[in-house]
Amino acid sequence: MYKYSINVIWSEEDGCYIATIPEFSGLSAFGDTQGEAIQEALVALEGFVEVYKEDNIPLPKAKTHIPHSGQTRLRLPKSLHAALAEEAKLEGVSLNTYIINVLAKRYEQNKSAEILEKIGEIQDSVFALCQATLPAYDEPESVTLPFIENFQSERNSSSSVGLYNFGFNQNICIKESWQNQIK
Repeated sequence: MYKYSINVIWSEEDGCYIATIPEFSGLSAFGDTQGEAIQEALVALEGFVEVYKEDNIPLPKAKTHIPHSGQTRLRLPKSLHAALAEEAKLEGVSLNTYIINVLAKRYEQNKSAEILEKIGEIQDSVFALCQATLPAYDEPESVTLPFIENFQSERNSSSSVGLYNFGFNQNICIKESWQNQIK
């Protein structure tokens, strides 16, 4: 018996559960239930192990759960330490709290950038579909999104999507263009 990790997710596209074993890239199995997907993954694992052994490939080490204490030791340049301590003092919080807030804010900014990128990809697909289905479709000069009006776009300026001026009226821009093309 091997002690490898098994991840199970539901796939809307496939209409079933997919089980993967992350230690073996490319190993996935399907099932109507989580249990079936796991059982199929275990069968696939046996096949992978057999091939690895036949080809004299060492088996990957099983991943183990490493609990995190919530503590870490961080070495900083003295100048950065002093600057952060001063900022914390101005904010009226401990240096620890200040650093946690800075890290959390940066983490959320990165997640927001990922979300914006996904939105841009979706819009690229929508505009491509519009252009393919509506012969004279012209993209609006700007596309606006109500829930992200405070963000700046970091997408490439050559993108075919007008994700440059965030505001409040995306649906109207698209709807008006479609209506103009249909007339």
